[in-house]
Amino acid sequence: MKTMVSTAGGGFPLTALGPDVLLPGAKAGPWRVERELGRGGMGAVYAVVHDEIGKRAALKVVHRRLLTPAFNVERVMLEAKVVNTVGHPNIVDIFETGSLPDGRPYIVMERLEGQPLAVRADEGKIQADHAIGILLQVCDALIAAHAHGVIHRDLKLDNVFLVDNADAPQSPKVKVLDWGIAKVINHDVRHTVEGQLVGTPQYLSPEQARGANVTPQSDVYSLGVMAYELFLEQLPFEAETSAEIMVMHLKAIPPAPRELWPDIPDQLEELLLRMLAKNPENRPTMLDVARQLEEVRAELDRRRQAVLENAIEVVAIEPMRPRTIIRPPSAGLAPTLPSDSADWRVLEPRTQRWQWALGAAALVVGLVMFLVTRNGDTQAAAAATTPEITQTSTTADDTAPGAPLVTSETLAVRDDVPARASDLPSASPASMPRASNAPVENAARTSTRPSRVQHAPARKAPVAPRRPAKPIDPNGTIDPW
Repeated sequence: MKTMVSTAGGGFPLTALGPDVLLPGAKAGPWRVERELGRGGMGAVYAVVHDEIGKRAALKVVHRRLLTPAFNVERVMLEAKVVNTVGHPNIVDIFETGSLPDGRPYIVMERLEGQPLAVRADEGKIQADHAIGILLQVCDALIAAHAHGVIHRDLKLDNVFLVDNADAPQSPKVKVLDWGIAKVINHDVRHTVEGQLVGTPQYLSPEQARGANVTPQSDVYSLGVMAYELFLEQLPFEAETSAEIMVMHLKAIPPAPRELWPDIPDQLEELLLRMLAKNPENRPTMLDVARQLEEVRAELDRRRQAVLENAIEVVAIEPMRPRTIIRPPSAGLAPTLPSDSADWRVLEPRTQRWQWALGAAALVVGLVMFLVTRNGDTQAAAAATTPEITQTSTTADDTAPGAPLVTSETLAVRDDVPARASDLPSASPASMPRASNAPVENAARTSTRPSRVQHAPARKAPVAPRRPAKPIDPNGTIDPW
């Protein structure tokens, strides 16, 4: 049988993409479908616009497969009643309900621009203060709901929506979604069956896992799972099947938060563990959770301010100063000195005089060496010109990468006597090494002393990424409907 949905033109077939799909142009009362926004276990959500006034909204329609004799249509309509009873800015607004011609119920709610918290968490680490800002808005919504006797029962990252905030992109407005399985305390029992397991296994409280009555403390536990996941980037309990996860909620102890975040504030670690207590009486109230999250945020602000003040103090004690380097006349001199050295005023005039002297000597020596080379008697000329030069041998082990070349004519210098300019061979300005901020090793010490090789510090091993959550067996998941 072909299923039809009324449109302005008299009808629109749904069989093209399946019985559950509303194509663009399909109608739900005065609302015209523009496109599909998302699809979940209970139903699909569409972007719609009102034909008469042009208001834009979101339409949530229950899946056809759920329309069985056991399905309670009134529970779907209860979501609209719950939301409007609480009437909080952090809870999505629902302003119309109805049914399609095929009997599927729908609700019309405000259209939100942004992304689910689960999608944002998958994109990368959420900073702790930003996570606290999100959790505080969720707390505000739940405090208002609990005050009206409403328990959400299905808190998870997917049911928290981050609305884009152009004025403060890092501080989005939070909307808590999916109140379809919420329980109204002391409400008519025909809207909810006691003992029925409802919720998402990863976020289920122990009392929900046992099928016992839920209380506002059940939402505290589920919020604790969400907070654990946001701050520590993993769920407290992970397994391959829903049954295993529920047993862990009942019996297992979650990993210590400090093992995953060594610098976690003590108050935050204690709060997470208290929220995940097996006994509901040992958990804090939602008001206490909000108050302690505020204190944790203040502690994080103090830590950030202390780091900033310490950085400012270091800069004030050691201001940046220009550093002028003395160019050494040869590779055999001592390491270069910065301009802020205590001996700068004493060394600068002497260095300049010796540079001129060595430059002149270099010209004379160069001329003599040129004449001697032409006569072919290099050794005799060298002995006559520089009698103090002794021949030393070098090996491959004595030469370090980047060090000046040591030849057989290198000047021998005693380790216990500093080099004097008068003892140095003449050198041309072209042979002088460029000035460097790094100290220059004395290249003349090459007799039998082993070369000094500076080893780079060992690199730390890379930190392993956090373990991804194990997928749940599709055959073991819980469908609340």
